[in-house]
Amino acid sequence: MKKASLFFLLLYCCSVLFGQGYRITAKYKAVPDAKLYLGYYFGNQKYVLDSAMLQPNGEAVFTGAEKLTGGLYIVVDPKKSVFFDILIDKEQDFRLTIDSSNFTLLSVTGSAENNFLVAYKSASAFFYRNYQQQQASLASAKTKSDSAIVLKKMNAANEQIQQWRDSFVTAQTDSYLSLLFRLLKEPVFSLTGAKTKQDSAAAFYSYKNQFWKDVSFADERLLRTPMFEQRLNRYFETAVVRHPDSLKLELDKFILYSRTNKTMFRYFMNRFTNEYMNPKYMGLDVVFLHLFEKYYLTNQVDWLEKKDRDLVFNRAYSLYGNIIGEPAAELNLLDTLNKNVNLYAVKAPYTIVVFWDPDCGHCKEQVPVIDSLYRLRWKKQGIKLVGVLSDGAGMDEAKAKETKARWLEFIQTHQLEGWMHWHQTIKMRAAEQANQTPGFRQSYDVFQTPTIYLLDEQKRIVAKKINPEQIDEFLQFKQNNTSKNP
Repeated sequence: MKKASLFFLLLYCCSVLFGQGYRITAKYKAVPDAKLYLGYYFGNQKYVLDSAMLQPNGEAVFTGAEKLTGGLYIVVDPKKSVFFDILIDKEQDFRLTIDSSNFTLLSVTGSAENNFLVAYKSASAFFYRNYQQQQASLASAKTKSDSAIVLKKMNAANEQIQQWRDSFVTAQTDSYLSLLFRLLKEPVFSLTGAKTKQDSAAAFYSYKNQFWKDVSFADERLLRTPMFEQRLNRYFETAVVRHPDSLKLELDKFILYSRTNKTMFRYFMNRFTNEYMNPKYMGLDVVFLHLFEKYYLTNQVDWLEKKDRDLVFNRAYSLYGNIIGEPAAELNLLDTLNKNVNLYAVKAPYTIVVFWDPDCGHCKEQVPVIDSLYRLRWKKQGIKLVGVLSDGAGMDEAKAKETKARWLEFIQTHQLEGWMHWHQTIKMRAAEQANQTPGFRQSYDVFQTPTIYLLDEQKRIVAKKINPEQIDEFLQFKQNNTSKNP
């Protein structure tokens, strides 16, 4: 019997309920030297949990000493090509009969929960056939009135399955299938009848407040179905304002309400940490710093291995130096003539800092684009352009020398005139390390190239890690607004 451990994101420790264990007998057909597999959902992914040999009588028995976490599980055929869903919750000693012709579930003995599931699938299939029949008749409708009648019947057929679910939830509130049905039923956001901004706001908050009605974030059975993660994604897409302050409040809410269940607490912490360590949208990395300060620095996250803990802490320290709206870190470097230069000596309404490398393929594409925009518009606006050799040679003197030579050659070949071209020697980098002073790679979070920053007149970070076109759009927007409102 094989067991598979699940590691999700940084670390996920699978929890189990202790008791008499589980015993699931599956009656299929005799297949020599073949196994059936028992798997489970974790978010949108499926994982193998157990396997059992098919006996000469066609039976396979999945057994374990510990009870399984309640959830939606799968039984997989010997070729691992076909599977069907089953429910495992309080009843963990039951028998399945599998159709040997198409590997579908025929019947269940000893599990009321799975009998409910079979009944639901049967009802759902009936309602869907009715819907398809009405849909087919829509094509033959001759008038608008005929079409309206058919559409009404289609909507009624569609509503029947929801009515079935609602009735089941009322009758079997505590069952796992009821939890799945509650996840499937999402609130509807409607502005019908809204006449004022207050009406619209009330409709939005009503929608938001209904989203997690009757769902406990401390119920780890949520993790054993793809429905929860899908619903969670939709919640943040449709019901949460994409602003750091709003997101901080939302994340704290999920974490707070999950605290009574260690598994759910770890899930939310791991998920949110990974999502906001490198967010999809600029400026949301401060949400990660909020998590870091509130939960990591207070030792509430105590399950990480050293390498994972170091990853989180190093990432946080890298981000502290480049928060949007805050002053950029000073750059004390050398120009192409090896003269000392520093960022805060540059006087301009805006300064664009580009960290790039001559051996980086994307840099070879983007740097000429930046130069073209600079010549076309930015230069006449008084904007200054600083190019910094990111230098991936580490502490190898010979490689650093070769990289610098290619850097200078690229500058000359592409006639990058008007830029301020800066670099750092290995000796300067070694001095930073000896003094434990953060270098520009950490202060500006330069772990890929090109990395581009836009700074205002006071050298505060306006934007970071954006492409040249986005910078150009922003600068044109600012210029147009300035000309309209001098």
